[in-house]
Amino acid sequence: GRHYQLAGASYHPKPIQRPHPPIWIGAGGEQLMLPIVARHADAWHAFGSDDSMARKSRLLDQLAEKAGRDPKAILRSASLSLSRPWDQVRRRAAALRAAGFGYLIAEWPSEGKGRLSAFVEKVLPELAG
Repeated sequence: GRHYQLAGASYHPKPIQRPHPPIWIGAGGEQLMLPIVARHADAWHAFGSDDSMARKSRLLDQLAEKAGRDPKAILRSASLSLSRPWDQVRRRAAALRAAGFGYLIAEWPSEGKGRLSAFVEKVLPELAG
């Protein structure tokens, strides 16, 4: 590399993914980053309001098609705050699912472990169903 070079070094075990590990890109920029996601990413992690993420997801579909890729081949993920009221958590999860987001990354709640346990009991079964 530019900063450090190794001669004769090997890395074991080799990654099992072929041809490479999945490429996840977290980005929201429509001019620069979404076209890169459309061409290269296996998964896209998005940020923003429900409406902006749905709009950007549709844009990503168009950009992927333009790049010769099946838009469904790009997984979509987003963060889900567990510190909001449960009805808001449910609505956000439903909006993201409707916009094509299949992965929700639960943010550690500021309220701590008890809130996480409540999420697992009260909300997660509905989302997983």
